[in-house]
Order: sequence, then C-alpha cells, then structure tokens
Amino acid sequence: MKHRVKAKHFNRDTKSRKALLRNLLRALIEHGQIETSEARAKEVRRLADKIISRAQKGDVATRRSIHRFFGKRDVVNTLFDQVVPAFAERKSGFCSLEKLSNRRGDNMPVYRLSLLIDEKKWQGLKNESKKSPNKDAKSAKEVKKPSKDAKKPSKDAKKEKVLTKTAK
Repeated sequence: MKHRVKAKHFNRDTKSRKALLRNLLRALIEHGQIETSEARAKEVRRLADKIISRAQKGDVATRRSIHRFFGKRDVVNTLFDQVVPAFAERKSGFCSLEKLSNRRGDNMPVYRLSLLIDEKKWQGLKNESKKSPNKDAKSAKEVKKPSKDAKKPSKDAKKEKVLTKTAK
C-alpha cells in the first residue's frame, strides 16, 4: 500500500536520492533553470517552493537551517541575496514546468524547470553573480607581488654580456 507516501524514490537509496535532489535544487538556484525528467522536475519544484518560502522569512536561524540542507555557503547567499528579493511579492508558485522535446538517446520527454524571475531581473542577477569577491581578492594579491619582468635584465644588457664573452 502507498498510504502517506508523497515522494518518488527514483530507484535509489535514501542518501543518494537526497543527494540527487539537493544537487538539482542547487543547480536550479545557481542557474535559474534545469532540464530533467518530469518526475525529477516535479520533486525539485516541490522542494524549491518549500525552500524559497522558508527563505523569505530572512532571519539568521532560517539561513542556518538552509545552509544545513545545502552545505555550501555560496548557494545560500545566492538564494537569500538574489532569488528571494526577486520573489518579494509572491507567496508561492516560484517555479514553472514546461515540456521541451524528447531526448535523442532514449526518447524520454525532457522538461525545463525554471524560476519565475523576470528576464530583466535575471540578467542583473547573472551579472552580479559573476562578480565574486574572491576574484577581486586574487587580483589584489597579484598586484602586490613583484613583477617577474623587473628581475630580468634588459635586451641591451644581454647583448653586452654576449659581446664581452665573445671578445675574450
């Protein structure tokens, strides 16, 4: 009997099923859309609605609990700083599901699950996500290092050394 069984099992054990759904949800938050099977898309949509509506609360305890779910700080920061403000007016229905076409290898129907963010807002979010503070820190470290060109002698100095060696 299937009483009180809500979720699909995807022919996997618990840990691998949770990892699959977590990774699909992480990709959805980072990229704004994913392409997958219908059953997976429906499960991820269910989880995404729960996570985003919980994240709309915006307090520290919620941030920590969502970080416990994902295990990666950058995904949590993207969710709280970029995705949740885009859904400020919405209470639910954060994702849309549309059928694309059949997959070439096994003729399975492929669906696109995407967040319902305006194109203008989403382009802004993509541009902001490309500017990471780590890249700025790396470039600042590179500037502090002395350049390798300063240690190398000039071409004229090399020619003079060669001429003095050949003259001896």
